[in-house]
Amino acid sequence: MSALPNKKKLILEMATQLFTRFGFAKTSLDEIAAAAQIAKGTVYYYFPSKEDLFIASIEVKTREYFTMLRQHLNATEGFEEKLTEFLRFPTKLIYENMPILIECLINIPQSFQKQLHQHRERSREVMMQILSEIIQLGKKEDLIDDRFSEDRLCEVITDWFVIGEPGLKIVDVPRLLEMIERDNDFIIKMLLYGIVKRG
Repeated sequence: MSALPNKKKLILEMATQLFTRFGFAKTSLDEIAAAAQIAKGTVYYYFPSKEDLFIASIEVKTREYFTMLRQHLNATEGFEEKLTEFLRFPTKLIYENMPILIECLINIPQSFQKQLHQHRERSREVMMQILSEIIQLGKKEDLIDDRFSEDRLCEVITDWFVIGEPGLKIVDVPRLLEMIERDNDFIIKMLLYGIVKRG
């Protein structure tokens, strides 16, 4: 492998570490260059601005996130367990282990909102695909009521419980984690079993 891709990878690794530790606003390209032990001009060669580097770092962490999610789901069995983990695992993983993704929602500059929106749309499509596979398994196991179409189920679950509103600003992370711990199991049971008493 040539040195150039290695430099780009190193810049991304250092940037991701610094953005995760100090946030977007408090991380400079000078600090990233120093951490990577390369000239600042080399950083600009690969990434025209700090915002471009930040978006690239987010995309790296997002790919890592989807890999971990798929590995976690592959270790589970059956529709109910897979849906439960699909809803439970991502939020805790992001907030506890990938704070750069939250930093992205809070501090990305307004001029880069279009790129962020495109990134979130791509992420939504991947989440919808993963969820669609789970819903198909539920249908195969004859566990899903025919009144609920696969497309609508995927859309509602993804938009309300996974990806959320693209413009949402999340600032009180401890409070959000507390709410997740409090409500997550209840929401999952509502999705799995509904609220109407039967038989």
